[in-house]
Amino acid sequence: MAGEKGKKQGRARGLLSTAQEDYIETIFNLSEELDKVRVTDIAERLGVRLPAVTRAVQGLEKLQMVERDDGRGICLTPLARKLAGALVHRHSDLVTFLTEVLGVDEQTAESDTCQMEHGISPETAQSLHEFLKEYALLDEKTREQLRSSRTESEFR
Repeated sequence: MAGEKGKKQGRARGLLSTAQEDYIETIFNLSEELDKVRVTDIAERLGVRLPAVTRAVQGLEKLQMVERDDGRGICLTPLARKLAGALVHRHSDLVTFLTEVLGVDEQTAESDTCQMEHGISPETAQSLHEFLKEYALLDEKTREQLRSSRTESEFR
């Protein structure tokens, strides 16, 4: 059952562009913070112009990922909410992995995560999540040993 759910979300993700996924994730995050999500809120959060947001929201409406009404503003459909939850979770796991395990600074981790989160499969995302659960169970001394085992690289 869980595998089937992952496949369904993977298929939904395959229909959407990276930008559309970013809009869904943004609408989800804004809906957690605001009573009503408006086009201006999305534009401000993403740093894009209003006409671009309007076009994107219209496209998501055609895909039945969002609904608009005057009372509630822009809302995600149930399928889009599930997808957004997975995207937010994936984002969080990637940032945690990059900062806690690899020692990447927060700003770089956020930037890299925005690139990485759209390219990994649901299976890889689940494996990363399972790894982080196990990593969190390690005592601090062991985690520190793993972090300090990294060597300086020519790429840094």
